[in-house]
Amino acid sequence: MHAKLHHAETPHLVQASFDERRFRHALGRFATGVVVISTGSGDDLHAMTANAFMSGSLKPPLIVVSVGHRARMHERLMDSPLFGVSVLSEAQEPHSRHFAGEPQSRLAPRFAAVEGLPDVVLLEHAAARFAARVVDRHPCGDHTLFVGEVLVFSLDEHAPLIFFGGRYGSVAAPESMQRSTAVSAQDSPPLAASAS
Repeated sequence: MHAKLHHAETPHLVQASFDERRFRHALGRFATGVVVISTGSGDDLHAMTANAFMSGSLKPPLIVVSVGHRARMHERLMDSPLFGVSVLSEAQEPHSRHFAGEPQSRLAPRFAAVEGLPDVVLLEHAAARFAARVVDRHPCGDHTLFVGEVLVFSLDEHAPLIFFGGRYGSVAAPESMQRSTAVSAQDSPPLAASAS
C-alpha cells in the first residue's frame, strides 16, 4: 500500500536566494519548551533564554543546548566546565522575556544553588532543572552544540511554558504528576535551595 504525500506548497531546493526569514518562520512551526541556560553564580552569573534544547542520551545522561556564536553565553560556555538548564514553567514567561533581553522591572529572579557544584545555579519553580558538565562541543554553522553530562536534575509538577510560531503558550500538567520529585544522577548531591 502506498500513501500519497500532499503538500501545501511544493518544496524547493536551496538556492542562492535562500529566504532566511521564511526559514525561521518554518522552524517556528515546531513547538518547543523554553529554557534558561545559566553559568556561574553570584556576581559572575550569566543566564539566557533558549528553546534549542534536547535530550542527547539516557546512558550516559546527556543534554544538548545550541547557542549562537554572537551570544555572550557562547563565550561563557566555551570557557566554562559546567552549566545549568532550567525548563520554564507556564508561570515563568516573564523570566523568558527577561533573560532574552527584555528586562522585566517587577521581576526578581530567584536561583537555587546546587550543593557541591558552586558554579551552577538554577531557577526556582522551574518545571525541570539540570546541572551538567560540558563533555563535548560541536560546530553547527553559526551555532555551537554544547553537550553536557547531567550531574544533578530535579523535576516539579509545574506545567511547562511552550513556544510556537513566535508566541508563548502552555499545556496542562499531567494528572500523574501528583508531587514534586527530585532525583540525582550518578550519586551526585541533591539541589540545595538558596536565594540570590
